[in-house]
Amino acid sequence: LWQIGKFLGIVFWLFLMLRGIVPALKQKGDKNLLALFSASVICIGLFYGAGLAYGEKTHLSVMEYWRWWVVHLWVEGFFEVFATTALAFIFSTMGLVSKRGATTASLAAAILFMLGGTPGTLHHLYFSGTTTPIMAIAASFSALEVVPLVVLGYEAWENWRLKARAPWMESLRWPLMFFVAVAFWNMMGAGVFG
Repeated sequence: LWQIGKFLGIVFWLFLMLRGIVPALKQKGDKNLLALFSASVICIGLFYGAGLAYGEKTHLSVMEYWRWWVVHLWVEGFFEVFATTALAFIFSTMGLVSKRGATTASLAAAILFMLGGTPGTLHHLYFSGTTTPIMAIAASFSALEVVPLVVLGYEAWENWRLKARAPWMESLRWPLMFFVAVAFWNMMGAGVFG
């Protein structure tokens, strides 16, 4: 019941997000970054449904696979792409990173997820007898998922630090510091300690 309720809440969030994104997609100009952001929003909205793939009588190994699928691919995968594209969108709008750099970081996050997400899930399967080398390779793929967000945060930090302190930047000091901190703690939490 709680999982179904959460899924319905996520679908409602998806609807609210798309209400703002669809009009932006109809405007003229470069929409590559917005398309990546839209795809990550849709994936977050719909792929949580994999958590509904098991039930009370499902075998433990099947249930654990889908549970870790949600934890790893939904939270650590789709959310990493979403966080990177959202911050890239904000940073490029504020002029802290180039639109090309923001799009490249977002695309790199999506590629790392697509190539590394599924093998990265395997480091959770220790309970089913997965061998140590497989878990080590999987953990490496998992740790790589935070690299694009860290690079983007570093570039934003450098541009903010080196740029002449314009009045608009001073008034946004704390939000900017927050976004840079998100990139840093993402690297520490998911990359170093994860």
